[in-house]
Amino acid sequence: MEEREEAVRACGRGNAFWIKGQLDKALAAFDEAIQLEPAYARAWCNRGTLHYERGEYEAALSDLDEALRLEPEYPRALNNRGVVYRTLGQFEKAIADYTEAIRLRPDYADAYANRAVAYAKLGETEKAEADRQTAQKLHESARQGKLAAS
Repeated sequence: MEEREEAVRACGRGNAFWIKGQLDKALAAFDEAIQLEPAYARAWCNRGTLHYERGEYEAALSDLDEALRLEPEYPRALNNRGVVYRTLGQFEKAIADYTEAIRLRPDYADAYANRAVAYAKLGETEKAEADRQTAQKLHESARQGKLAAS
């Protein structure tokens, strides 16, 4: 259990470095988390997403695939892998990942927004507009919920 806790802390450090724009330090922290706890899907997802941000698409796919191997029903990893596929022009694969993320988490506004972009790239304007509207409603609903809670 101690290694898992250390891995969670390392992942948290990675996120903090990432927010500060210290990408090399963030990557090292995610590497440490994975070394401590190889089955920690969140660390794989975060490292994969960081690889994407750095333009390292193959490494991003590899890490996101591993996150999903470890936790097949991980909506964020599916959404983020969809973003990589979309960037690579693999729109059908992107849509499949966004659709699965939405199935697992029907209120996932970002997945709807991302799927809207992929549909638009394929010229499926009606589907794109429907997803864009759903994403907008979900974002508004989330904002209203935060306002009500404050």
